This record gives sequence, structure tokens and C-alpha cells, in this order.
Amino acid sequence: MQYIDIVKRKIKMITVMSGGKRVLYKVNAVGTIDPKSEMHYRFHQKIDSSIYPQVHDFYEITLITNGKMELELNQKRDILHTGALFLIRPGDVHTRKSDGLCSYINLAFPSEVVTEMFQYLDIPEMQDKIKNLEQPPKTELSPGETLLLKARLEKLNLLPVEHPRVVCMELRRLTLDIMMQYFLPAFFAAPQMNCPGWIGKLADKMEDPEVFSCSLEELAAFSGCTKEHLCRSFRKYLGVSPTAYLNAKRLNYAANLLLHSDQKVIDIAYTSGFQSLSCFYHAFKKEFGVSALEYKRRCQ
Repeated sequence: MQYIDIVKRKIKMITVMSGGKRVLYKVNAVGTIDPKSEMHYRFHQKIDSSIYPQVHDFYEITLITNGKMELELNQKRDILHTGALFLIRPGDVHTRKSDGLCSYINLAFPSEVVTEMFQYLDIPEMQDKIKNLEQPPKTELSPGETLLLKARLEKLNLLPVEHPRVVCMELRRLTLDIMMQYFLPAFFAAPQMNCPGWIGKLADKMEDPEVFSCSLEELAAFSGCTKEHLCRSFRKYLGVSPTAYLNAKRLNYAANLLLHSDQKVIDIAYTSGFQSLSCFYHAFKKEFGVSALEYKRRCQ
């Protein structure tokens, strides 16, 4: 596909050219991203199709808050709906379209912010891993997750504009949270055999302490399948039973509470989803080789 390049500082200034060739609009960080806050965010009620296809020299996170969007990204077309969350990297050629209502929120930030973020996390190689993907990360949030993230993004409008460093810190914290919660976990997961989406969603749900006390029947109900199918699928794709997977999450959570809280062991046991103190003691010692009290004493 042949493009004519048009470079503009601000998206609003771009105009459509006529002719037989398709126009590629280039948008620069300079003029788009505030140099003081080092980021840019914008709430859109509709898609301006006149500024696409587009490419830019910064990163951009998009959350669709209502409606449907047709996204063409690096010549791959997807239909995305409310709750879709995706990353666009520098150099990704993309086009957004919608036949009707489509509200979405953009959060843009320069490459330097990503570099510093991964250096802070002590995973500097992650930026290259993301760059080398054929398609950038994207995920689908549940209705509850969508509302929570939308609320966090909307609170950006309450930040004091006269204090750009406060705005900068909050934007960086939000960006880091989004990257860590929604985009990075897939890079640290064990390689899977085309793991079905419903298993990934259930595994994500099992990170929530409120789910730690759920029974196998309740986990199956969350997934809309039988207990037998749930167990077979977990063993096939994750290598463990759903109960063992959840127990590992419970014990990791308990270990962190032992180290970083002043809660009593009995409270930690029940907070972590164990039905009895004896079950917790047995599972903890089997996992860590020492009792919960000894673990806390050794690590202090």
C-alpha cells in the first residue's frame, strides 16, 4: 500500500489531500504531548475519520467506554466493543472507524516514559519485547473493570492544572498500573497452547482476594461450564488443577501479608480464603517448607 506522508504537530490541523494515493497522517509528540506533564489524555465522543490512517512517534492507550469501533492496526482489522483496552506503539499504522456511537479515552505518552517505567521495574528488555510483537497488546475488560478504569481516567479532570508535576505523577502512576495489570502479565505467564480466552479471564479473576474462598463449583459457575470441563481445561492449558492454581494465589497472598502487615496469623489465614487454621498451616508449610510463624520470623 502506498502512502503520502503528511507531518503535523497537532491532529486538529491535519487536512485531507485528494489524489489517487492514500494519505498517511504523521502525528508528533511535540505539539501533542504537554512537555510539563509529559503526557496527554483526551475524552472522545466520536471518531474523526478524516485524520486516518495515522501513525505517531509516541505510545497511546485507548479504552472504549461505549459503542463499537472498527480498528485497523498494521493492516489487521478488528471489531472492538465497550471494554476493549489496547496499546498503540510508535510506528503502528492505524485507522479507527465507527458507524455509530463510539466513546473512548486516549492516554498518550512519549517513549522516554516507557523506558523509565521499565527501568524502574527492572525489566528494561520489556520495551523491545513489546516493540517486536507483530501486533501490540490488547485485552477486553469486564463491565465492572471498565467502569472502574473509566472512573480513574475521569478523575484526571480533577487534577490541579496549575501544578503540572502533580499531574505528571498521577498520569505516570495510572499508566504504570494499566501496563502492569492488563498488558504485562501475558509476558510472564508460562507459554500456553492457544489458551482459551475464558480460562485467561478466570485466571485473572482468581487474582482477586474476594475470590480466594470460592469453591470449585463457584469457579465453574463463573466460567459457565461444568466442574469436569473446568478441571480438564486447567490441566491441559495451565498444567495444574483450578484448586491448586487458586491455592498458589492464596498462599502467595498470605506470605505477603505475613511480611507486610501486622495482622494475626489466624486473620491472615481466613483473609486468604482458607476455611480453617489447620488447613492453612498444612498448606503453608507444604509450600514454603516452614510454618507461617517461622516464615515471618526469618524474613523480618
